[in-house]
This record gives sequence, structure tokens and C-alpha cells, in this order.
Amino acid sequence: MNRKTQVALSGIAIRLALAPFTGQPYDMGLFAFNQRLFFQDGTIGLKTFPTLPLLYFIQLPFYAIYATMQIGGFSDYQFFYHTSLMIEGVFMKAPYILADFGIFTIIQNITPRLLQSTLFFFNPLIIFESSVWGIYDSLMLFAIVYGLFLVGRGNTKMGSLAFVVGGVLKLYGFLPYAMIGLKNLITKRFNALAVQILSGALIILVAISPVLLFGGFYVFLTGFVFRFVGLTGVTVGGGNYSILYLLFPKYLASIPSPTLLAIVLVSSLYIVTTRKTANLTALIKWNLVGAILLNIFSVAEPQWLAWTIPLSVLYASLTNRNGLQAFTYIYGTASTFLINTVGVQGTGYETLGLVSHFLPFVEGYQNALYVYGMMTFTLLVLMLVYIFHKPVKFRFEVIFLVVLVYLQAYFWFSIVNIPRIIGVA
Repeated sequence: MNRKTQVALSGIAIRLALAPFTGQPYDMGLFAFNQRLFFQDGTIGLKTFPTLPLLYFIQLPFYAIYATMQIGGFSDYQFFYHTSLMIEGVFMKAPYILADFGIFTIIQNITPRLLQSTLFFFNPLIIFESSVWGIYDSLMLFAIVYGLFLVGRGNTKMGSLAFVVGGVLKLYGFLPYAMIGLKNLITKRFNALAVQILSGALIILVAISPVLLFGGFYVFLTGFVFRFVGLTGVTVGGGNYSILYLLFPKYLASIPSPTLLAIVLVSSLYIVTTRKTANLTALIKWNLVGAILLNIFSVAEPQWLAWTIPLSVLYASLTNRNGLQAFTYIYGTASTFLINTVGVQGTGYETLGLVSHFLPFVEGYQNALYVYGMMTFTLLVLMLVYIFHKPVKFRFEVIFLVVLVYLQAYFWFSIVNIPRIIGVA
């Protein structure tokens, strides 16, 4: 058995070992409810489905295997207070685990060494999101990484279609699609642009047709499209995860759409720099920067932090940035710790299925969300430094810097309570 096979089997085994005993109760409960509803009485329940509709139909064939097992007499069990059953949870997480494996395989075909794909496959945040939380960002990332692979092979048309598929899973996928479209426009490749727009529009129409036919379009429009670009449905203050929205809610609310501004900025920079840089490298770089800016200048859901990981691994490999490559793993480890402690979930949420704190000395204190926001902001800025600075080696002092920022954030936001002093908490 060669090393690639060993790494692949080990990564899958870790995910399968975690999947039955863990899960984010709210998301997994909604996913399970809608799948059970379909297989029990045939109802397509998109009005209550918490994501874009394509995920619903991706889950169906996997859940069909589980439903068939139940018909055959299989008995499943509930683990503690989880809202989904143990093996049921494995089948609902199966497409995310396969997407992780797919990204691992594609990275091997883009980069020359096994190390880069291994750093992705064993990144704690990637494992946590797909196999513990049970969230579907890996599916969108798989579509984006596959699209980048096709662009690298010179197949820009099919690559842009892969980006559209990523976009109808999670709207961030439309960022590289827009960049390719702008490139076609600037270089006057109007035939390629027309094909891209028409084929993309067809995929989008097919993807959203379920909410047009079965209901839920208003929720889709306001809960996903407008919320992502910051036009409506966005609350500011304690319901957000960005330190900017937490500390300066009134100011951020006065800006029409910081998200759109970030998208326009990185798309413009891609057009300017792509004349001097290899197309694939520039595309990866500015999509990575876009993911970082979206995490900083939007409501920044915790799962969005994972968007940077495969892109940073690829960019680090293509530009020989060993420091960024190592930092990406530290970033994923620290982010996983933050989501499970100073986020809103608590260490017992994905394990027991209820809000509880196993580590009260690092979680459950006042204004913990501000500490989370400050820490993720710091991690994202450090990643930007690694991207734009000349390639440097990773220094272990960076780990101590992150810990120091954590202690400072705890002191200023929890003990001194700056949010209360400035009147935002």
C-alpha cells in the first residue's frame, strides 16, 4: 500500500469514526426532518430546508440507502441528545466526506507533492465541518477546486460551469465565475462570454426551479441571496461573527453592501494582475483574498472560515510559500478551537447534542463572541500577510503571537468589557 492510499484511508477512517457520534443539532435536525419527510410521505419540504435547494437533492440518494436499510429492518440509535440518529447522520454526512476526498485527490493532481493534499485532508477545520458539524461547505469547495483544476488544464468553459455549480451550493462559488466572465469581457472574447452566461443561467434556473415549483422562493431570495451580498435580512450586533460588525454595527449598517464592494475589489484586482501572472495562480490568489475579505466584511458565519484552506494550500504550493502552507494548518486548528469554545456553540454542542461547556475556563464567559471575532480577524489578517509578503518560512513565534492575541482579547473584551463601555453590548 503506497503512501497516498494510506493517507486517503486514514483521512476517511477518521471522518467515519467521528460521524456517528457528533453533529450540530440544529442543522442536522433540519436535514434529517426534511429527508424523513420525503421518504415517509413523499413531501418535498423546501420551505423549511435551511440551504440552497441543490443540497436537498444531493442528500436524497444517500439517504435513500439508509431508508432502504430501515425498510429491511435495520434499527438505528440516538446518541445522547442528538437530533439525528447515529447511522442516519453518517449517511447525511457522506456527500461531504466524499467531497473532502475529492478535493484531496484534485490537489494531488495540481500540486507536485503529497504534503499539500495531506495538509488539507487532515486539517482539523475541514474534518470538523464535514464529519463533526455536518455542514456542506466541502461540496461547494469541491466544485471550486475542480473548476480551478479545469482552468489549469486550459478548459476555462467547463471550469466556469463548475464554479456555477459551486455557486448554487453556496453563493461564494460565483466569485471565480464572475472573474472568468470579466476576463472574457476585458479581452473581448464575446463568444466565450455568451456561452458562459447562457450555460450558467441554465444551471442556475435548473437549480432554483425546485423553490419556484414547490415554494420557498422568498426564503431563498432573502435568506441566501440578499443576505450574502448584504442588501437585506442582515442584522448587526450580537448575531454576527465579524469583529467589525460587532464593534461598529451602526457604521457597517450605513454602508450599502460591504460584501459587494469586496467582490468588486478582488475581481478588479484579478483583471489587473492576470496580465502579468499565470492565469490559474492569479485566479486562486484573488479568490483566496476574496474569501478572507468576505469573512472580515460580512456577517461571517463560522463555517466560512474553511473556504480559505484549500485555496491557501494550492496558492502556497504554486508560489513556494512554505510559511503560508504551515500557517494554514495552524489557522485551521485555531479556528476549530474558537468555533467550539468562544463561538456560540460550546464544546458539548456537537458531542452531546445540547449547549454545555466541558472547558469552562476557556468558554462560557461574557462577551466570548467578541473574543471569537477578534481572533478570527487576526488569523485572517495573518493569512493576508503570508499571501502578499514575499515567501518566508513559518516561525513558531506565530503560534505564541496568536495565543497572546487571544489573551489580550479576553482581557479587553471580557474583563475590561470594552463592548459595554462603547455601548454595543
